[in-house]
Amino acid sequence: MPVRKIRVLSVSTIAFLTLCACASNIAVYESPTSGRIAEITFVNAADIQEASLTTFVDGTTCSGKQQIHFDNKSAIPAGSNRTITAAADREFALFARLATIESEELGVDLGVTGSGPEPVIRHTVRAIGCNANLSFQVEPDNDYRVVLSEPKSSKSCSVLVSKIDKLGEIVEIETTQRTIRTPRDQIGPFCEPLGG
Repeated sequence: MPVRKIRVLSVSTIAFLTLCACASNIAVYESPTSGRIAEITFVNAADIQEASLTTFVDGTTCSGKQQIHFDNKSAIPAGSNRTITAAADREFALFARLATIESEELGVDLGVTGSGPEPVIRHTVRAIGCNANLSFQVEPDNDYRVVLSEPKSSKSCSVLVSKIDKLGEIVEIETTQRTIRTPRDQIGPFCEPLGG
């Protein structure tokens, strides 16, 4: 039985390292600290799913992909919120994903290693969730609240963006749903340009 636990741990560790290696090719977003900026608070209103967020240097074409991290973590836990600052007077493009990772054991085989027969666990891992690809204009002297929640019947996440002005008034704002560009490469642009 101890062999089985070690096998599961090593498979999980390999999967984690693989995900980290893939994510390391994407630049990490750095919040500006000066100039014309606005705060954006992301609220993960999902029951169990983590929220992963990606933004872009150029929000009009979704070029210059950047992963948004919080305290060195790339996801917001369910029921939590995190805040960044963003440059004002520009389009802020956001690709959001709410996901849970499910692992299902498919069975145990008898594998052969250098030390003889040994149980090997076969399993599958899959991410279940939804995506949202949108953008909105960031204005100075306003803060923004982006609420992410899972859909009831589709694969598109529910996203509500509100603006909080300097008087504290909260107003829901319109967002632009972004069309993913195909074909595309890892550099971008990742979406069709605005107004095009």
